[in-house]
Amino acid sequence: MKLIITEKPSVARDIARVLNLSKQGEGFIEGDDYRITWALGHLIELCQPDEYGESFKKWTMQDLPIIPETFKTKAIEQSKQQYKVVKTLLKDSSISEIICATDAGREGELIFRLLYEDAQCTQPIKRLWISSQTDTAIKEGFQKLEPGEKYNPLYDSAKSRSEADWIVGINATRAYSIKFSQGRGVMSVGRVQTPVLKMIVTRYREHIQFNSSTFYEILGDIQHQNGSFSAKLHLKDKDRFTDKKEAENIIEDLKKSNSGIIHSLTEKKVMEKQPLLYDLTEIQKDANKLFKYSADQTLKIMQSLYEKHKVLSYPRTSSRYLSKDLEPKLPGFLDNISVLDNFSSTIKRIQEEKRSIASRMIDDKKVTDHHAIIPTDKKPNLSALSEDEKNIYLTVIKRFVAAFLPECEKHHTEVIALFSSYQFKTTGTVTKKAGWRELYQESDEKKNKKDKESILPVMKEEDPVTLESIDLKKGQTKAPALYTEASILGAMETAGKSIDDEELRQAMKNCGLGTPATRAQILEKLINVKYIIRDKNKLKPTEKGEYIIDCIQDNVLVSPELTGEWEKCLNDIEQKNYTREDYMDNIKTFTKEIIEKVSQDKTYTFRADQTIYGDCPKCKKGKIIDSPKAYSCSEWKTTNCNFAIWKLIAQKTISETQAKTLLNKGKTAVIKGFKNKAGNPFNAALTLKNGEVNFDFHKESLGKCTLCDGNIVETPKAYSCDQWREKNCKFVIWKEISQRKIKVEEAKELIKHGQIEIKEGFKTRQGKPFSTNLHLVEGKVVFK
Repeated sequence: MKLIITEKPSVARDIARVLNLSKQGEGFIEGDDYRITWALGHLIELCQPDEYGESFKKWTMQDLPIIPETFKTKAIEQSKQQYKVVKTLLKDSSISEIICATDAGREGELIFRLLYEDAQCTQPIKRLWISSQTDTAIKEGFQKLEPGEKYNPLYDSAKSRSEADWIVGINATRAYSIKFSQGRGVMSVGRVQTPVLKMIVTRYREHIQFNSSTFYEILGDIQHQNGSFSAKLHLKDKDRFTDKKEAENIIEDLKKSNSGIIHSLTEKKVMEKQPLLYDLTEIQKDANKLFKYSADQTLKIMQSLYEKHKVLSYPRTSSRYLSKDLEPKLPGFLDNISVLDNFSSTIKRIQEEKRSIASRMIDDKKVTDHHAIIPTDKKPNLSALSEDEKNIYLTVIKRFVAAFLPECEKHHTEVIALFSSYQFKTTGTVTKKAGWRELYQESDEKKNKKDKESILPVMKEEDPVTLESIDLKKGQTKAPALYTEASILGAMETAGKSIDDEELRQAMKNCGLGTPATRAQILEKLINVKYIIRDKNKLKPTEKGEYIIDCIQDNVLVSPELTGEWEKCLNDIEQKNYTREDYMDNIKTFTKEIIEKVSQDKTYTFRADQTIYGDCPKCKKGKIIDSPKAYSCSEWKTTNCNFAIWKLIAQKTISETQAKTLLNKGKTAVIKGFKNKAGNPFNAALTLKNGEVNFDFHKESLGKCTLCDGNIVETPKAYSCDQWREKNCKFVIWKEISQRKIKVEEAKELIKHGQIEIKEGFKTRQGKPFSTNLHLVEGKVVFK
C-alpha cells in the first residue's frame, strides 16, 4: 500500500477520483493500491520560547538571544485531529512508499517533511510535481513520480527560511519590545516584514514632508504649411523655470520674431515586444491597478482558479517563462479558450496564420519549480466563476493570447523647431501595426494624455514654421506617490531598487524581499499588527509602525538589500550553490549582533499584553496604559509623570471606552451615576485640559443672560442662569407657568426677543383658559 499526502482535502479528493479511490475512512480515502490523506495547510509548527523553558515566559534582555540547538515542533491545536490521522498512517507498517503530493513549492515541501520527520517515518519518498490540477496533469504526474531525495535541497531551503524567521523574529521582537515598547504593545519585528515597513514609512514621510514648488514651462503653437503642432521650449540645461521673470523675458524675446525653421527631425521605427507572461507578483500588481484587489485577495482568487476550477496553472510561481517541453501543448490550451467570446476571433486568426507563441516566452533556464501562469487543458465555463474570479481569469487569458500576436510596430518622430536661438521640442508617435496591443486598446485609451498618440504633420528639416502663440504654463512639483499594493510588490521584487526594464527585473528576482508566495502574507501581517493601514488603495504607516522604524533606525534589520541577499542565499540552497549550515550560522551571528546593539540601552521588563489608550497629554512622551487602579502614563518611572485617569471617580467606574474618548477628544459625554461626599448622585462630563481631569457640568446654552451675561441653561424645573451661584444671578423662566409647560424652543425665543405670544394652554387658578404675551422684565417673566 502506498500513502499519498496532499496539502488540502480538495486536492486529495481530486487525486482520489483520478486514481479511482472510493473507500472513505476517517481523514483518508483508499483503494486497492493507494491510501490518500491530507494536511490542512500546516499541521505542525515550531514551538514558542516558553516551551523550551519556563524562564522564557518572562521577557528579559538577559535571556537573549534565544537560539535552540535543535528546534522543537508541535501539532497545531486547531488541526490536532487530522495531525493524529496523518501520523498514524505514516507509522502504519503496511505502507511501503510515501508519495508527497503537497503543493509543488518550498512551503508545500516543508508541510510534508515536518510530518514525515515528526512521525519518524523511514519509508521511501516519491514526489508528485505538477503545475495544474486537471485530471490529465494528475495522471501524467503519477506516471513520472520523482525520487524524494531530489527535493532535499528544496526542503533545506524551506527549513532554513522557517528557522531563520523564528530566530530573527522572536529575538528582535522581544528585544525591541523590552527596550522601546513604552506601552505600545508587542513590537513585532521580522526578517522580511521590517525592511518592507521601512520602505512604506520612508515613502510616507517623503510624501507628507514634500514641499511643492512652482515651476513654469513655455509652450508654443507652431504652424507648418501642412498643419500645426504644439511644442515645449527646451534650453540646454532645462525645460522648466523656477523664476517666472526669466520665463517672461524669454517670451518677450520670442515675440520679436515669430519666424523659424525645422531644425531637426528624427524618425525611427519602434518594435514593442509582447509583455512576458504572468507570475504571481505581476498578476497581483495588475489586479491592484485594474480592480483594486489586495495582494492577498488576488492570491486567494488565483488559488481558487487553480484548485477549484482547474482553469489556470500553479499560481505561486516566480517565473514568467515556459519550458520547451510545454510548447507542443500550447496550441491545445489556446484552442480550449477559443470558446471565450472576448478572444474567439483573435484566436481563430492566430490559428489560421499558424502563429506560435513569441520565442522569448520559452526559456528553460528561467523556469525552476514552475512555469508562468497560463490556462490549462480544461475548457473554461465563465458562468461557474464569480465576478472576481472572472476578472482575474480573463486578465491572465488576455496576457496569454497576446503572447501569440506579433510585436506592436510604432513610428516615433522627434522634432526640434528653432526660433532665433530658442529650441522648441515635441514628439509624435503613430501605431502602424497594433499587433498584441489590439487586445489592450481600451486600457491604452485610459492612459494619461501625455502617453496618448500624437500625429505630427509631414515635415522635413529646414522647412519654415511660424510661432503662432506662446503660453506660459504654471505647474507644481509633485510629492513622491504613496505606495499602493501594486507598487510595493514591485519594490519588494527588486529589494527597493527602481527597475523599469521587464527582463532586468527578472534577473533581480532572487534578491527580492520575500517570494511571490509570501509577499501577500507579509503585507497582511503588517496590517494585522497595526503597523500599516490601507487607505483608498494607498498604504500608510500607523504611529506604531513609524515608531518601531524610528527605534530600529539604521540597524541592518531594515536593510532591503541585506534581506534580499538572505533571499538569494535561500535560492542558492535550493540550487545546491550554498549550504544550509552556512546560512544558519550567518543568521545566528546576525541575530547576536542585533541583540548586542539593542542591549546598549537600559533594560526593563515588559508585559506583552498592554493596551494603549492614547498619548500622554501631560509629559507628551509616554503612552496611556492600563494599571491596576488607573489609566496612567507608561513613562512614570523615567519622567516622574503623574498623569492618571482613575478607574474610580466619585464612586463611579470609568470604562476603557470613556478613558479613550477623554484622551482622544478631551471630553466625554455626560456620565450618569457619580456621587458626592454626602452620597448624593449627580451627572457630569469629564474634561481633560492641561493634563488635568475635571468635571464639566456645562449644559447647552439657550441664550445669554440679560442680567449678568452668563448662559441660560435648562435645569430640572426652570431655564436659569448658570452663574446663579457665582454671581447670585436671579434670572429664571419657570418650566411651568399658570399650568402651561414652556418648551425649550419657546424659552429660546423669549430669551432672544424678550417676548413671545402664546395663544393657548394657560389657565387661571380657577381653571379658566386664557392666552397672553410673555415678556422678560429684569430676568423675570411677566404677562402683558
